[in-house]
Amino acid sequence: MTALIVGTLLALGTLSFVLYPLFVAGPVDSLASADRLSAKPDTRQNAALEALREIEFDRETGKLSDADYETLRSTYTQRAVDVMRAGNEPECLRCGPRPERDAAFCSSCGQKLQGKY
Repeated sequence: MTALIVGTLLALGTLSFVLYPLFVAGPVDSLASADRLSAKPDTRQNAALEALREIEFDRETGKLSDADYETLRSTYTQRAVDVMRAGNEPECLRCGPRPERDAAFCSSCGQKLQGKY
């Protein structure tokens, strides 16, 4: 009888150990989710490059056809280029990207530019 109780406790402990990450951790985001691509430039750049690596891997493993790969590659490459270009420009929270690279304040509204101290 003692062996049955000990075995049951061990089985319950093992089951709780295995299922714990499923109940505690949140859902996993997809690579091309809109949330990642609308985040800060560094995060968006990393997400775009990660998506490019992922579709390359999918093509090499046969999960993605060549036609689909070309379509997705051009889309993700354009996003990565856009993010890289946008990351180099000062940005006003009200007016958006500004043409003045050295400015600390927006030339339209006078607000302090994001990332400038």
